[in-house]
Amino acid sequence: MVLNIKNFLNKQSIIQLTLFKVISSILGFLIIFIILYGQNFWVKQALQFNFNLLLSGSNLQSKIQSQISTIEELKQNKNLTKNQRLLLIQDIIQPIINENKNDIIGYYDLELGLTLKNNNYANIPFDEIQSFISSSIEFNKISNVNNIVNINLPIYEKDKLVGYVLANAKIADYVSESFNELSQIIILALSLSVIIIFLIRKHIKQIEYYLDKFCRIIIINSEEREQEQEQILIKLPELKPVLDKIAGFTNDLKRINNELELSKLKMIKIMEGISDGFFALNRGWEFTFANNETQKIISEDKLVLIGKRIWEVFPQVIGTLTYEKMQEAMVRDEAVHWEADGFTMTDQSYEYHAYPFNEGLSVFFRNNTESKKQQYEFARLERLNLIGQLAAGISHEIRNPLTTIRGFLQLLGAKSNYAQDKEYMDLMISEIDRANLIITDFLSLAKSNIENILPHDINDVINKVFPMLQADAFNNNKEVATDLEIVPNVLIDENEIKQLILNLVRNGLDVTPEHGSVLICTYLKGDRVVLAIKDQGNGIPKEIQANVGIPFFTTKETGTGLGLAISMGIAQRHKAVFEFETGHNGTTFYTLFPTFDSQDLPTLNLNNPLIMDVLNL
Repeated sequence: MVLNIKNFLNKQSIIQLTLFKVISSILGFLIIFIILYGQNFWVKQALQFNFNLLLSGSNLQSKIQSQISTIEELKQNKNLTKNQRLLLIQDIIQPIINENKNDIIGYYDLELGLTLKNNNYANIPFDEIQSFISSSIEFNKISNVNNIVNINLPIYEKDKLVGYVLANAKIADYVSESFNELSQIIILALSLSVIIIFLIRKHIKQIEYYLDKFCRIIIINSEEREQEQEQILIKLPELKPVLDKIAGFTNDLKRINNELELSKLKMIKIMEGISDGFFALNRGWEFTFANNETQKIISEDKLVLIGKRIWEVFPQVIGTLTYEKMQEAMVRDEAVHWEADGFTMTDQSYEYHAYPFNEGLSVFFRNNTESKKQQYEFARLERLNLIGQLAAGISHEIRNPLTTIRGFLQLLGAKSNYAQDKEYMDLMISEIDRANLIITDFLSLAKSNIENILPHDINDVINKVFPMLQADAFNNNKEVATDLEIVPNVLIDENEIKQLILNLVRNGLDVTPEHGSVLICTYLKGDRVVLAIKDQGNGIPKEIQANVGIPFFTTKETGTGLGLAISMGIAQRHKAVFEFETGHNGTTFYTLFPTFDSQDLPTLNLNNPLIMDVLNL
């Protein structure tokens, strides 16, 4: 209902709305006036009604009180019968009561039980006030019982209560009388309001008439305009500045139209030149614009797109997050931002921004696949840095007391008194050694020894640790093989690279089945020397691939979760790229080192900018 009224008002002209508001204001003022006046009116009427009733009772009280001595003498006269006394008393009081012809009044004698009333009591059944008469009396108080107003005034003879005056009235009579008076006031106010509204409407109609003529002269030819203009300006001189402005605006319309066309062309050039994909849809989900970048990304000719519904061109999008977000932006008329797969390249991540406007929806999107990878890598490096700082701060302090404890355990274990506890001593020593190993791994995260980085042939480093790797593999019925190509020297810390190789090969051996093998390869790829270590395991599950390299994350029951984190830290300190490929046939970890030609730098100078750029950790 409220919405229908609002829509109706929105369709009306300003003049009609003005008339409606004026009428509403007058009616509102009239209603408020009637409410406020009515409240005071009813209070005033009630007070006046009660006062008049009390005045009638008081007059009767004073007149009866003046005759009370005579009445009491008649009551005490033993020469008269009771009926005679009643008749004589009635002859005295009844005329006094009948003098008041407007109000309902009476007298009640306590001793005789005599009730006298005027003829107006015929308007009120006497049994309605009988209970009131017989009940305990509270004098000089106005009360309301059974919709009847009651007043009781006492009559005394020498401080003795002998009777009381009754004054009664029906509330219905009071309401009827007051309503008649109030109706006259309301009718008068409504009549004045109708006259005022009629006069206002008449003048507004005249204004509307001349404004309509004013609108017509704007579009008719100049001769007819001049004839009408003078008449309108006589009636509405306030429109002269408007006419002058319209004349100026008319001359500028063509110029503005040309400028708009130029602006449209410029806007199209800008939208075609932006690096983000951009397209616009109307409210029917049909393409109205698509820039060149959109054509490249979604592999569709933009001329083919224009006029087609997006869900027909890309039905695979229906039901996806992109579909839901675009629906949300269109329905709620709010800007929406989200990330999802591409329209045609589902292996790529895109960032979308949808902005609704009156005619439809505009959508900007860009490929953020590489950006997300960089963010992930940055977060991982931040975690490594935090762990490294933690390790550097506390590891040495922990190792000192552990070393002391280990020494005392060895000393106690050598004594004959503790021979029966030697098994427990050895167990504690082994656990301390394991804790020391974890601390050593901690310290590896924080290492940054620039002076140990020298040019090395990475194949020589692999050959040095190869016998140790073969022994580990042989003990587990597995094999380690190599496929090493001739590669340039690289700037590395030999001990750290040994640790990297040991970590990766041992991880590979852990997941490789018996009689399987782990392959170590080196080769040159562009300007990078590649170290590849491939196992024959079942691959890394997709759901945990994002956690690879996070400190303390491990799938091994006895692992610390620091091996890969240390390896990735070593690669980072060597400016190397660390990545992996995984599948059902195994996982390959790649470490890509920047090349270093020793012939270009016969003497290694750590202050050389080229060396510092490589060693900058």
